[in-house]
Amino acid sequence: MIGIGIEQYGNEHKLKEVRVPTPPVGPEDLLITIKASGVNPVDWKVREGLLKQDFPYELPLILGWDGAGKVAAVGSNVQEFQVGDDVFFRPEMEKQGTYADEIVVPADLVAPMPGGLSYEEAASLPLVGLTVWQALVEEGNVQPGDKVLVLAGSGGIGSVAIQLAKALGAYAATTTSSKNIDFVRNLGADEVLAYDLDGGMDTTTRFDFMLDTMGGRAYGDALLLMRPHATIATLISDRDAVRPEIADELEQELSLTVKFVFTRPDGRNMNRLRELVEAGKVKPVVTEVYPLTVEGAVQAHLSSQTGRTRGKIVLSREQA
Repeated sequence: MIGIGIEQYGNEHKLKEVRVPTPPVGPEDLLITIKASGVNPVDWKVREGLLKQDFPYELPLILGWDGAGKVAAVGSNVQEFQVGDDVFFRPEMEKQGTYADEIVVPADLVAPMPGGLSYEEAASLPLVGLTVWQALVEEGNVQPGDKVLVLAGSGGIGSVAIQLAKALGAYAATTTSSKNIDFVRNLGADEVLAYDLDGGMDTTTRFDFMLDTMGGRAYGDALLLMRPHATIATLISDRDAVRPEIADELEQELSLTVKFVFTRPDGRNMNRLRELVEAGKVKPVVTEVYPLTVEGAVQAHLSSQTGRTRGKIVLSREQA
């Protein structure tokens, strides 16, 4: 494997071309030629060493855990795929990533690429799509008519969460800045709470479910909008944001159920995501594409670290 990664933890200047042995293709595996890789905050958090306790990687490490490409070899026991198939996938976090020329992935983590998408669009979906599915469906059990609040609806996860909430028949509200009101409305948001406008967070709606992508003060403010016995799925750990002092009191007072979600790879859920895309209920939101080079990865990480990007950032081999 030849890819973009790190030989030691640190800032974006530690990104470099690295070479690691391509694992053998086992009976249940696929060898995939990577065409594009999604970029997610977890990528630069790994690069900086913030996840060393969770994932004790051996360096060098190729980054990226969001990909799309073409099947180049098929394990002897794999029946669902053949050489030449276009696929998208979220590989195992514990192993080498997708900022690479090729990767070996268990076939049960892979799904056919949705028809009509480019590799860049397909590569933008696995990690955010699985996160949102596991949060709203598996943990939140969101039902038609439920009132769903998505924090930071213009971001990579939020932009898909709004769409999935609507696909599930829910009422979807989201927080965002005033400059993104039209953007999230176009994704299907029924109600927009603009945190940077006077009165922008005022609403009479009380929510059955919240997807917390922010933590900190934004999470504390949003707790005031939850109905008693509501469910919250949070993606934020203690290392991501300082927990607001009011949180414990409100969670207890309202008898809220709070669940932490760390996305797991899952080919079955990838196929559900593919079906939603092909049905026109979820569309990829790619707003920045950089070449899959060291320089491209640096620019992608710097953009992601601002926390202000719309939709998804993708690295493309077509531009490399």
